Amino acid sequence: MAALAFAFGLVGAQLAEIPWRHALRGYDNTFNFLWLRSLAVDGDWMFANDISQCPTLSEDYQRSALSLVSDVPDRVPNKYGVGWAVLTTPGYVLAELLVAAGNGLGLWDLERDGWNAVYQVCIVLWHAALGLVALGLAHAVVRRWVDEPWVSTGVITVWLGSSLPYYQMSNVGMSHGAVFFSVAAAAFALVRGLEAPHARWPWLAAGAALGLAVVSRHQSAVYCLFALAAVAARGRALGWRAAGAAVWLAAGAAPFLGLQMVAWRVVYGRWFVFTYGVEGEGFSWLRPAWPEALFSPFHGLFYWHPLLFLATAGLTWWAWERRGAAVVGVATTVATLYINAAWWCWWFAASFGSRSFDAALLPLMAGQAFLFERLPEAARRILWVACGLLGAWNAYVLLLYRTATISRNEPVTWVEMLAAATRLAEHLRLE
Repeated sequence: MAALAFAFGLVGAQLAEIPWRHALRGYDNTFNFLWLRSLAVDGDWMFANDISQCPTLSEDYQRSALSLVSDVPDRVPNKYGVGWAVLTTPGYVLAELLVAAGNGLGLWDLERDGWNAVYQVCIVLWHAALGLVALGLAHAVVRRWVDEPWVSTGVITVWLGSSLPYYQMSNVGMSHGAVFFSVAAAAFALVRGLEAPHARWPWLAAGAALGLAVVSRHQSAVYCLFALAAVAARGRALGWRAAGAAVWLAAGAAPFLGLQMVAWRVVYGRWFVFTYGVEGEGFSWLRPAWPEALFSPFHGLFYWHPLLFLATAGLTWWAWERRGAAVVGVATTVATLYINAAWWCWWFAASFGSRSFDAALLPLMAGQAFLFERLPEAARRILWVACGLLGAWNAYVLLLYRTATISRNEPVTWVEMLAAATRLAEHLRLE
């Protein structure tokens, strides 16, 4: 119940500020939304007019965005994937219907422009609902990986101690909630596919969910390791017939991957584009910032979310004892860490903690549940206390971040986080 109250509080705060601050403000949010808004309003992916009139970017950011150059004349590049826009479409369609109905009934006189408050409310509520569904899917997956009765505890404590509440319930225009939903849906479909090896729909659904994850954040391709492991497990049970699962996985992913390629073709003139490379954002593959990505006050994973250190210990223990899905969970988490640490901006700019570990939280939830399961009773009580304190700490730091009481794009130490409590009251206007 505390977790639900926390979630509803975050959603309510986001909705309450819509009259004077746009819910999709920010660079990443805007460009995620432009794939949907430009197509729905103008029937194209020519973003210049959208950017010129959008209420979600400052004038400096508008000028910066319009200065980007594509190989296709009159096209503004968009380095973000189309997945968030695809997943947001039902919320957008609902807003379209409500705006049209309200205009027809004389309740208001609103443009069907994609920007007004009706669209914002529908999109926020839609993503919040997806966030709750994602947690339900995560619970269903972890329940098949780890014995009861600690599944709910593992899922909820990791959620409360991570960046997910902010990106699922508040800053919904970022891709991280969409990625977690997609990977959780893929994992659920894969475990169902292994439970019913002759059924085809789980493999098709898993492929679709993985395809959606990849086109939401391209580095989410590492979670295809779960699909490879599931196909291998099916192969051990059914032999050559396991090839059918691979075909259905590919068929499910193809529409989303194809859509992304079409989008690149329209905007960049090529079917495949390393969009971050086009904008000069490189990766230092031979010199990843491992310690910084984990332990730096500049959004390091364990520094900002210390509870996840416990979950990582549980994940490692789980992999050591059980192998199977746990080993895949470790592999995907390490691969995610490597990619994040290799990027030039390993702190991920304005970020509530380490937002870039979005889908890695699924295996960490299982690790946390396993830790509760395996510890003796006395140690489990200590773990309960630690999780309660660290979960409360994460909520406190989220409030500091949400209200801009602490910097969003600079290192912040624990001492500075504690000292910020004296300034919190004056910042509660929710910057």
